[in-house]
Amino acid sequence: MCNALLVFEALHRLGAKADFVLMHNPEWASISQGGHDRNSHLMSIAEKKYGVKFKPVRLLDERGEATTVNSEGDSSWDTSITKLRAFELTEYDRVLHLDSDITLFQHLDELFLLPKSPIAMPRAYWTDLPPGQWPMTSLMMLIEPNPAELRGMLDTLRSWWMDQSPTRSKKYDMELLNHRFGSSATVIPHRPYALLSAEFRRTDHSAYLGTINAPVSLRSQWNADAALKEAKLVHFSDWPLPKPWVMWPHDAISEMQPNCTKLNSGVYQNTCREREIWKELYNDFRRRRKDHCKLLSVSAPNWSSWKQSVGAA
Repeated sequence: MCNALLVFEALHRLGAKADFVLMHNPEWASISQGGHDRNSHLMSIAEKKYGVKFKPVRLLDERGEATTVNSEGDSSWDTSITKLRAFELTEYDRVLHLDSDITLFQHLDELFLLPKSPIAMPRAYWTDLPPGQWPMTSLMMLIEPNPAELRGMLDTLRSWWMDQSPTRSKKYDMELLNHRFGSSATVIPHRPYALLSAEFRRTDHSAYLGTINAPVSLRSQWNADAALKEAKLVHFSDWPLPKPWVMWPHDAISEMQPNCTKLNSGVYQNTCREREIWKELYNDFRRRRKDHCKLLSVSAPNWSSWKQSVGAA
């Protein structure tokens, strides 16, 4: 709940005009609804300070079946299908769904003025596939609510689960959305709407800058400060590093932080600006979590054990 509160606080502070709606675990209740736990307190803040409207929805597991989790449980890939419930918000003509592991720098109201389309999403520019095969990313979705779309995608998901072949892998919201809309969705430009925190750890920025196949004379020069200034949001994604509400293990920092060298006109130069920006993005998130939610970061896990748990060992 805290992550969502931070998004609503930013939207409010940045002057967003759209309604704010929280799709939430039905086990949660605001204080006015009789709740009395931490989530209840945060929901009440969201309601009173930012005018957030609440929409309880049954969580969906990786099979597309209704499930429940503890009210204090952390977000999980296993319930990521639940975001597709946004297609059920038929009281609105258009809905902009945002993942909550982000930092917003500008409001996004202008996206509601895009041409009509069942769905609009950025492309996952960070994938290893060539540009013409980049999938869409569900970290941001501008949709026209239609419950029939949700039913159709859940039917597809269940058919995938019936596949008993040994090579079958789990499929989540991104796979479903790309299966349904990959060739027809309106494309929201990833620059400036979907900057990954991991971009500041890269040495090749041509994918983000859109210059992979550009003539040399047209290739943009990477500038970390300029990229941050133009970005509408940053999505925290530095796998296998934990999300920003979890403190970093000490040995993870030396392994994962930007290495302070970059190639500039064929010459490696020493620069730590990317490292400074990258660390400050995480520190800023943790400060806001403490200030607005009165929550300290989750204790750092054992780095070796953590990597094993997420399949990165």
